[in-house]
Amino acid sequence: MAQDQNMSAKFRAALKSELPLWIEEGFLSADHAKRLSETYQLEQLTAESSRLLSAVIFTIGGLLLGGGVIAFVAANWDSLATPLKLVLLFATLLGFHLTGYWLWHIRGWTRLGHALIFAGCLTFGANIGLIAQIFNIRGDWYGMFGAWALGSLAMAWAMRSWLAGLLVIFTSLLWFVGFQGDGHELSASAYPVALAAALIPLACLIRSRLLYAGTLLGVIVSAGVLAGGDDGGRAWLLAITAGGVFAWAVSELHRVTGWHREFANLTAGLGLSTLAVAAYLGSFQWLWETARTPKSFPFFSSLLLGLCIAALLWLWQAMTQARRWLLMFVSAVTVLLCGSLLLANWRGVAGANLFIVAANLAALSLAAALIGISLAEERRAVFWLGSLYVVLLILSRFLEYETSLLLKSAAFLACGIAVIIAGIQYEKYLRRKSLPADGDERKELAYE
Repeated sequence: MAQDQNMSAKFRAALKSELPLWIEEGFLSADHAKRLSETYQLEQLTAESSRLLSAVIFTIGGLLLGGGVIAFVAANWDSLATPLKLVLLFATLLGFHLTGYWLWHIRGWTRLGHALIFAGCLTFGANIGLIAQIFNIRGDWYGMFGAWALGSLAMAWAMRSWLAGLLVIFTSLLWFVGFQGDGHELSASAYPVALAAALIPLACLIRSRLLYAGTLLGVIVSAGVLAGGDDGGRAWLLAITAGGVFAWAVSELHRVTGWHREFANLTAGLGLSTLAVAAYLGSFQWLWETARTPKSFPFFSSLLLGLCIAALLWLWQAMTQARRWLLMFVSAVTVLLCGSLLLANWRGVAGANLFIVAANLAALSLAAALIGISLAEERRAVFWLGSLYVVLLILSRFLEYETSLLLKSAAFLACGIAVIIAGIQYEKYLRRKSLPADGDERKELAYE
């Protein structure tokens, strides 16, 4: 059996530490333990950690190396003739790329070669600015980032580099913000689709979760920028909410169909985090108490939301019970938040208090969803994230509204005690789940 691509390193490390104890206690024979070790490739854990560390080191080294070369060229820039400047710039660029290619594909030094190619992509961006200075080329500031993004995209595909792909997202977003803000809203509206078409296939090809989630984040941010430029804060918030639901719907599609299942967890985290940000921002009263005159109805965000909810309902039968509960909570958050946004655009400041209450209920519903999924799937990190999200909401409300310090003190003390009690009960719940039925009572007494 091949190692599951979605199996976490944390689980494999825990399994590796438990196997000797299981053999000693007689739960497993040495042969069975060996088969488990081979199935989950436990002996490769140390090598994998070392490879990750070396990749980080080489990447940092590549960044410093690229910065050092650029600084050296800049220090001697005025004393060099124009032909020598061009030769030096192109030699540096080709040197990084060719050396990186040779180390990666010929010598087998994958991580070092990858870092040098990334340094070459950084040098390419510096070269664009320096060549523009040599020939006194004038233009919009964002044009440089557009050219840089195109060059990095070519290298990302040529070298199958997720790191260059992340650079494409960053540089192209800078170009997009400048281009859209310069009065090209209609042309810039194609950017989210173009970004997804350029990088999603690459992420699937090289199975890069970071590149996949980063691309979706770039699409969500750019959609929010487009909506914000058209209709201010409320339309921006609607677009971000739609993007969060979209990312979570995509994660469920991966989870249910099994297609690139390794993308499911990180994409779900991205979607729920985006929804959490949208609900938190929507819980502030300033968003609802300012009259706005929308230039156009946020049609595309509403359409995307409808398609996402329809897709999730289509996946209903294949979902686990825990995921169905999560879907119900996410749907409630979406209805509360987006319904308030659309109604507020129509009614102006009328009914502002109702919209504020709905947005806060949406945020609390999302917190309840996180805590519920943590109980269903026994995930401590999700439980504490949901709890801290509730604490953040309470803290924000008490800082936002003018109430007496004594009342705030009492509320904070009560909330602190409630969170601690909830944490203790949750830990007890996990301990009971981890024991056989006849050991529950003894463990409970020992814990208390």
